[in-house]
This record gives sequence, C-alpha cells and structure tokens, in this order.
Amino acid sequence: MDPVQTEDVTDILGDVCTQSPYAYFDALRSHEPVHWNARHRAWLITSHAAVSEGLRNPKLLSNRMKKLRESLAPDKQATVGRTLRLLEDWMVFQDNPDHKRVRSVVQKAFTPQVVLRLEDDIRALAREQVALLRRRLQQEPGKPIDLLNEIAYEIPGPIICKMLGVPPEDRYQFIAWTEEVSSVIGGFADDPERYEKTHAAVTSLEAYLTTVIAQDRGGEGNLMAQLVAAEADGERLSRSEVIASGILLLFAGNRTTSCMIANGVRALASHPEQVALLRADPTRINAAVEEILRWESHTKATVRIVGEDFEWHGQQLRAGQRVFLSPLSANRDPAMFEDPARFDIGRPNAQRHIAFGTGVHLCLGMSLARLELRIFFAEMLDTLPHLQLVDPDGQWLSSIVSRVQRELWITARSS
Repeated sequence: MDPVQTEDVTDILGDVCTQSPYAYFDALRSHEPVHWNARHRAWLITSHAAVSEGLRNPKLLSNRMKKLRESLAPDKQATVGRTLRLLEDWMVFQDNPDHKRVRSVVQKAFTPQVVLRLEDDIRALAREQVALLRRRLQQEPGKPIDLLNEIAYEIPGPIICKMLGVPPEDRYQFIAWTEEVSSVIGGFADDPERYEKTHAAVTSLEAYLTTVIAQDRGGEGNLMAQLVAAEADGERLSRSEVIASGILLLFAGNRTTSCMIANGVRALASHPEQVALLRADPTRINAAVEEILRWESHTKATVRIVGEDFEWHGQQLRAGQRVFLSPLSANRDPAMFEDPARFDIGRPNAQRHIAFGTGVHLCLGMSLARLELRIFFAEMLDTLPHLQLVDPDGQWLSSIVSRVQRELWITARSS
C-alpha cells in the first residue's frame, strides 16, 4: 500500500502491527514521515528527524488525559473522570509552566550523585535474581521461566520503593496496581474494563500514598517527604501533584524498566554472536545497553495533542488532533542508523536513539534506568549463553504507546 495515495485505515492495535510494527513504520517513513491514519484519526510521525522535532515542538501539547476525560459520559465523571483528572497532574502530561514547576522538584531525586548511591543496592538485587535464575535453570532445565514477570520485576521495584520511602515488600501490590494503570496510560486495547480498573487502582494508590505522607515514613531523605516539603512551600506543588508524582514514579520506575530488561534479554538471546562479543569484552556493556534501547525501544508512540493549526512537513495539522510520535520507528530510521534492523553492540552512534525522548520531557529517570540495565546485563553475562527463548517471536501486548511483551518464557539451552 502506498500511504500517500490511499487512505490508510491500518489498525496499529491489530495483530500484525502488534507483533512486528516495523514494516508498517518503514513504509510510512520512506514515503510520508508525517502521515494521517484514518483508522485512529491521528498523525503518525515516523522519521528520526520529525519525531525529534515533534518532541520539542510547543505546538504539540502533552495533556492527552484532559481530552480523554472530556470525552467520558457524564455518569463517569465522578469516578473515572476524577482518576483521569489526577493523572493529568503527572508531569509527563503537563506543559510549561506547570511541567517545569513539578519537574524542578522531582528531578532533585534523580541527579547523577543520588543515582550512583543506589548502585550497591541495584547490584545486590541483580545478583540475587540472577543467582535464582541460574539455580532454577540448573534444577529444571526444561521448565520454562517467565523472565519478565518472575525475575525482571524484582529489581526496579525495590529501588523505587526505597527512593519513595515505602516498604519494599509492598512492591507486589504496586505491580498489580501499575498493571491496571498501564491499560489506560499505555493505550492497551484488549480490556473493555480498563477505565474502571484504572480508577480502582489509582484510588488505592492515592489512599496508600496519603497514608505514607501522613506517617512521614522513611524520614526526610525520601522522595515523598521532599514532595510534601515542596507542597508546604505554598506554590510549588499541590497535594494532587504530590500524589500524582508518587504514582507516576511507582509506575515508571517499576514497570517501564522491567519491560526494558525483558526486551534486552530477548534481543541478546536472539543474537548469540553479540553475546559472545560482549563476554569477550565486558567494557562494551554501556554500548550494548544503548543498542538494546535503540533496537527494541519500550516506547512505540508518545501521544501529543495539536494545540493550534499549523503546517508541518507539507501537512496541515488542526487543533485538537492527536499526534503519535514514534521513537520505536525513529530508532530504526536508516537516515540516522546504518542497516537499522541489525542488532549490533558495536554500533558507533547507538546513543543517538531517542528511547527516552528528548526536549523538556526527556525522561527524568533515564540515568537510573541505564544504571539498572547496565548492572543487570553485566551480572547476566555468564548466564546469557545458556538461555533459550521458548517463543523466538514473542507475544506482544496490543498498545498504542508501549512495545511490551506479555511474558518472556525461557529455558536452559539444550546444547
């Protein structure tokens, strides 16, 4: 199909684009990098240059929750509508000046110095989980293990709990809650009750974090205490923004990084020659992490709303229209990356990926995510050659926003 000549009704939530969206994005990128998809009534932005530009464009607004909330039926406004209103206070859904105000408080918890102080904790968790994985592979080599849900989730969760000042044993409840929230945030389409489930989860998270604030659990050094102190300043944060920021950090610091770990394991397990190179020279671990982030980015699309009419790349965008900016596609753009479908830990410009976005919404937790990924894969070096993917193609969740596996089943390699 020529996307320029024919109205495009491709369902990017359909099976083909869910399992492997790259052929569709490649076709758009080569013909029309700013492209109207009639099925989703949205602009799809697919080239590295256009996505980078779009992520910095102040005419493309971040608050997609407001549009979603306003589309709800009146009888949903007091329940689901209230939840969406709270999610509007996530800084990822805010535009300046509110975004800058909230980010200025939260970013203090993610300075390089603060992140490096977590290195020993991360390494201890990674070693514990890798040792557990090895024992299970040795004891029952033919029994599948879901690395995503049984191993990967056990590393970022306790770290973000420690930062927020909540007990690490509560991470299992957080996983359940954030899974429900992700059904709306991630644009997952396979659950007709996703709005009600998100409302229940956010209500529980709100109540939990309100209790944490009231008890000042963990002392002044934790992030929730810092957020409350900012609220007490009078104009820096509202109570709703304090709660919303806590929920956002639990969500992003737990689920997102876990899924990036799983995507990385799949990439390496599918390319044993790259694992051999990495084991021969472990100093390549940083480069390997950057290539993992480029090759199978967690973010399929970042959603923006057109704030005002304007012309862009020969297309006329209208106020209120949705825009899907795709880092997943941008990171496979041959104009930026030579032979982009090849997974190559020696790629000289892999760090040019935009898996963490760019511009004012550049991911605040990217230093922490990179550190967790580097430590995990360094600890996995001796185990990776012994892993066998049960399903080489994988099963992926139907989502507008995320490139996320349902699970990642592995066994011990038979030979």
